[in-house]
Amino acid sequence: MREPEDKASPLSGATGLLTVFSLASSILIVFIVFPLIMIFGVAGTSGIREALSSSEAVHSIMLSLYASALAATIAAVFGVPLAYLLSRARLRGSELLEAVLDLPLVVPHTVAGIAVLLAFNSRSAVGSILAGAGFRVEDSFWGIVLAMLFVSTPFMVNLAREGFESIDVSLEHVARSLGAGPWKVFLTISVPLAWRGILVGWLTAMARALSEVGAIMIVAYRPMVASILVWEWFTTRGLAAAAGLSSLLLLASLAVLVAMRVVEGRGR
Repeated sequence: MREPEDKASPLSGATGLLTVFSLASSILIVFIVFPLIMIFGVAGTSGIREALSSSEAVHSIMLSLYASALAATIAAVFGVPLAYLLSRARLRGSELLEAVLDLPLVVPHTVAGIAVLLAFNSRSAVGSILAGAGFRVEDSFWGIVLAMLFVSTPFMVNLAREGFESIDVSLEHVARSLGAGPWKVFLTISVPLAWRGILVGWLTAMARALSEVGAIMIVAYRPMVASILVWEWFTTRGLAAAAGLSSLLLLASLAVLVAMRVVEGRGR
């Protein structure tokens, strides 16, 4: 049986529109790519080798990757249940809840850092409990994780929610009608079908956490993650040294983003 032919693209024959839009798109792409190329150009192979030979730089990058992965994992543990509720339950005031969840996306990074520090410093009500349990926030690894978690959680929740919303709800209803309990439906039907959205959310949250500067600078300047060390090297060692370390951080970020796009592409 002959397959139906694909419908013609809406852009077919729109030469003028394609030309203008392609030009505008090219300008934007060059605007993004050119500064990144300049980082590698200024750093050169010698600058990258120098950064790689620095134990301080390598440690900061490994710390950034570990802390961002942990922050994304915590966001997934608590964010996936919330994403499922938002995708299935009719919650009163859900619009306000969603707006609050998205606030970390729009507040200045320094404001996010001040908020986290005020809420969880060792003299606050919650922070004193955390400090007593060995999770001191100020200038500590856990402070880095909390700052990263605050700014990256919206990505985890929103993308996991999209994953759950892409599922045909009738599959869950059928499973329930056959005697499966809500936990079994969630763990054996919902999560396996939404795994791609959850994984993309995790990777996006990790990428966002990896890029954070302002909030971490206020909450936990030390130990230094790579994004803070770039600033430190820029102010103490100059632009070329900062470019070398920036190149390594760019490559690490690119690896996370490529993994995210691969997962998204297979989903399509």
